[in-house]
Amino acid sequence: MGSKRTPPPPDYTGAAMAEAQASRENLNMQNFANRPAIYTPFGSETWQTNATIDPATGQRVTQFTQNTALNPKLQQALDAQINIQQGRSDLANAFLGRVGEEYRQPFDFQNLPALTSAGMPGQLQTNIADYSPGLQSDVMRQGVVSGFNFGAPQMGVNFGNAPALPQYDAGFRNQVAGELMGQMLPLQRMQQQALETDLSNRGFKIGSAGYQRGLDDLNLRQSIERYNALNQAGNEAQRLYNMQMGTRQQGVSEALSAGGFGNQAQQQLYEQMMGQAGLANQAGAQLFGQDISAANLRNQALNQAQNLDINRLQTMNQASNQQFNQNLAYAQMMNQLRQQAIAEQAQRRGMSLNEMNALLTGQQVGMPQMPRFVSSGVAETPQLLAAADMNYQAQLSAANARNAAIGNTIGGLASLGSAAIGNPAFALSDIRLKTNIQRVGTHATGVGIYDYDMAGYRQRGVIAQELQKVRPDLVGQHASGYLTVNYGAL
Repeated sequence: MGSKRTPPPPDYTGAAMAEAQASRENLNMQNFANRPAIYTPFGSETWQTNATIDPATGQRVTQFTQNTALNPKLQQALDAQINIQQGRSDLANAFLGRVGEEYRQPFDFQNLPALTSAGMPGQLQTNIADYSPGLQSDVMRQGVVSGFNFGAPQMGVNFGNAPALPQYDAGFRNQVAGELMGQMLPLQRMQQQALETDLSNRGFKIGSAGYQRGLDDLNLRQSIERYNALNQAGNEAQRLYNMQMGTRQQGVSEALSAGGFGNQAQQQLYEQMMGQAGLANQAGAQLFGQDISAANLRNQALNQAQNLDINRLQTMNQASNQQFNQNLAYAQMMNQLRQQAIAEQAQRRGMSLNEMNALLTGQQVGMPQMPRFVSSGVAETPQLLAAADMNYQAQLSAANARNAAIGNTIGGLASLGSAAIGNPAFALSDIRLKTNIQRVGTHATGVGIYDYDMAGYRQRGVIAQELQKVRPDLVGQHASGYLTVNYGAL
């Protein structure tokens, strides 16, 4: 069937050493390629090399020395710029005496304009006469007829004498199916025991091909019986539900009719008393409206007097605010003059220092820039270590694939031999009905073959949801909503 041995690991240390040596050689070639001699009208740049010892590693290395030579005329211009810079520095040095003399004089704050403030603002007028005691906020209210003495309507209906509301759902259907299955299981177990005894009496040994074929035929017949029982369970559950629902509806209708008759009499009495109360309340509302109008007239007169007082106080506060703004503008002008005088003294003290700094920070001597060249790119070194690892992984994957193929072939042959039924009848194979699922092989269609528990038995087969994706013609749907599989055509 093939070897299960894995390939030996590669020599990672040797591959790493070879890769490091290739990297050093590549770096030496790049260093020489990026240090060409440059000759231009401005001058030249050349390189000198000599062998030396790296004090950090003790290894022999190549030392590079760069030499820059300017054109003679350009060298004369550079010397002239340096002389000019030296002259500016000497002139700035002569300013040190003036700078010292100016900063020895203390800052004169005595003759500056005095700081000025706007003063405190005037007292704001906020006292207003209290007119609230004269406001009328309470008006005599007339009596309103709002209560009636009549019996309460019947808000609820007593359904206690009616049969309970039946419930029809998957649980009810499954309960009926479970009862039918419970009646079938003892008989099917007796059938299996009888068959096993009969096969043993006829000379078939347990586990032999003939013995297994007899059990497979019995399991197929019993699976079809359970399938038919589920169909009968749905019809029986619907019949029981309809019968119970009819009895319940008759009791509810009788209770509703009794409650409606009593409420109709209460409604007639309520409407009569409402008419009498409405007439009395209409007269009270008219009298209350007249009292409200008189109170509003008195309150409007008090509000007008209060508004006159507010306008007088606002005029006085505006005049006070105007005087404060004038004082503030005068103080700001005087303080601005003080700041201007301080700035003029500071400018006179620092004038010589600024002139000296201007001489020292003038145009600096610039070194002519040689034209640059395009550096050579980095040549990638061979990835020897990665190549060795990739080769090993490829060999290891191939070995694993061979071993997996051997295991799948053995498992598939064993499972298909025990799962073949040979009957085209559909059987329940929905994943929602199965528990303790374990994959044991792969079918020719590409779907998995599984061992699982369903309907109280350990069985082997496929999962309908998986098969539906590749062979939908072999998958059906039971009236209960569960999926079935045509194992005979699989």
